[in-house]
Amino acid sequence: MSSNTGSMLVADSGSTKTEWCLVTTGGEKTSCFTDGLNPYYHTPESIEAILREKLIPEIGTDSVPEIHFYGAGCTGDDRSVMLGGVLKKVFGAALVEVQSDVLGAVRAVCGHKRGIAGILGTGANTCLYDGEKIIDNVPVLGFILGDEGSAGYFGRKLLQGYFYREMPGDLKSEMEKKYDMNRSTILENVYKKEHPNRYVAGFARFAGEHASHPYIKSIMRAGFTEAVERHILKYDGAKHIQVGFVGSVAYFHSDLLRSILLDKGLQPGLIIKNPMQNLILYHRQTNQHHPEPNQSTSPRAQS
Repeated sequence: MSSNTGSMLVADSGSTKTEWCLVTTGGEKTSCFTDGLNPYYHTPESIEAILREKLIPEIGTDSVPEIHFYGAGCTGDDRSVMLGGVLKKVFGAALVEVQSDVLGAVRAVCGHKRGIAGILGTGANTCLYDGEKIIDNVPVLGFILGDEGSAGYFGRKLLQGYFYREMPGDLKSEMEKKYDMNRSTILENVYKKEHPNRYVAGFARFAGEHASHPYIKSIMRAGFTEAVERHILKYDGAKHIQVGFVGSVAYFHSDLLRSILLDKGLQPGLIIKNPMQNLILYHRQTNQHHPEPNQSTSPRAQS
């Protein structure tokens, strides 16, 4: 197996999939996907198996000196340390950094500048960042109690609109063509099967396909407004710094999201679908300013 002296491996991981990108000192990139590596759902053995059987054959090396892993469930506790230990064991890395997906998002959209970042994907999260670390984070309450502005939120609103007879007839017919709208089927998926958040979030694609419809526009505007008012505006100095977003929901409805931010007196920043390329840029810039990284063998926790 080849060695990659000076190379860097960056990972962006959700609970279902992980995107990896190996970057050489010459700037060549090798990307691939594996299963999600949320440390709450994996043992050290299962993580090591995925790395050796799925990742290494794709990137062509088991020797990487620098690894930056951003993931769901990586909150700086013992599970994050466990994940970092497995990465170090498999790749022999001198520097292993395991951080939250929220820090990954804010580094991707704010770089080294103070700002606010939000994730609007299947779920939702936000944070205030001082250019180096997260300094405030409005608590997230998850799929049932929160996730305002996320795919799960909009999927829930569409289902409510359909069954509460609020949805216009033309949209109702289109939903029936695209999905199994049997009430019993939907309730079984929501209340009896695993991952109801992913199931409900799947309906949000319908909103993207019919984004110009007045009914959809009203739902999207209300959801984004709620996300901004309940989260973004709670941060100190929010109106004096840029607000960026990561995630498919934010990206595909970026014009509407920007207009709402402006209406609230906020400054729209970057709105991107995926953080990977910006994270690579962030770490390359960081290494240029700090060419001798801290050779710590344990992951750095980030609150």
